[in-house]
Amino acid sequence: MIKGENIYKRKDGRWEGRYPKARKMDGSIYYGYIYARSYRDVKEQLIEKKARINYLSTANIKEFQGSVAEWAAIWIEDIMFPKVKASTYASYCSKIQLHLIPVLGHRPLKKVTVVEIDQLVSLLMKDLAPSSVHIVFRIVKSCFEAAKERGYLFLNPCERTVLPKINKRKINALSRSQQKAVEKECLKSSKGLPIVLALETGMRIGEICALKWEDIDFSASLLTVQRTKQRVSNPNTTGNRTKLIETSPKTKAAERIIPLTSKIKELLIQEKEQTLSPYVISNGMQPVEPRTVSYRFERIKQFLGLINIPFHSLRHTFATRCVELGANIAAVSSMLGHSSIKMTLDTYTNSFLEDQREIVKKLARI
Repeated sequence: MIKGENIYKRKDGRWEGRYPKARKMDGSIYYGYIYARSYRDVKEQLIEKKARINYLSTANIKEFQGSVAEWAAIWIEDIMFPKVKASTYASYCSKIQLHLIPVLGHRPLKKVTVVEIDQLVSLLMKDLAPSSVHIVFRIVKSCFEAAKERGYLFLNPCERTVLPKINKRKINALSRSQQKAVEKECLKSSKGLPIVLALETGMRIGEICALKWEDIDFSASLLTVQRTKQRVSNPNTTGNRTKLIETSPKTKAAERIIPLTSKIKELLIQEKEQTLSPYVISNGMQPVEPRTVSYRFERIKQFLGLINIPFHSLRHTFATRCVELGANIAAVSSMLGHSSIKMTLDTYTNSFLEDQREIVKKLARI
């Protein structure tokens, strides 16, 4: 049975599509063929093939003949490496090598289909959380988009993919009593200083580990966040699989100034008198890395019997206390280094519940 232009139902149940691929030396047409389980899949691929052939012939662009793995290497090393931070580069390398290359690395770049991208996402969903699937997919899509921009692909095969819905995981803030218990335990040793810093400033763990004394103006009671530390994968090496790097904060908004409370200012002055290191959180002259600080917090949590409280909850605790005290949301957003007030509002909606109740009571009295 024939259904549509040059699309045929085969005896084996598959659909076959034919398109003019090129001309032979004698001028006759050389045809290409597409096979799929459904008429719709064949038709979509035929439209894409014909459009691509027409585009290449009119734009006079040379086709990329390499594989996905070969293009991904070019994209990472020649296109992305010169313009992204070391941590971003390491993340791209790791995710491309772990998730894209094993599945599609062998495929010719120009032959990757929408169906294959859908299959890749299905495989990712078996091992990764939806949020992680989105992160990997964004990198893969960007890789293919760069090929499209250079004329190596007519269409980005990632354009039509439906991703899993992200169920945003709530990060709990400490209650006031829990916060007091944590602070009391932290004050027993200078090793608890980074935890108190997080509670009093809302800084991220990497920002705390990268903080230097030169970033603190004690006379003005101000702290400047202008760098961060993180451990990243170490690509293209046979030695250590990871490395600790110091770089600028994750976004421009993350470079910010935070006023110091009298409590944290006093603790910082005491610490400064006892160290020669340029770093606020140090071990001798060397800075302490994030995973060490995280380990110290885990020990305090176990001692106090706290569960489901990651280090990032300390940052949320700072923000929640600010909101509870009636702080201007724009000011809170600025101290947290959020890229927008909307992000702050979306994150701390529950903290406004009491304010919302008061508003409703006032409305009822009108």
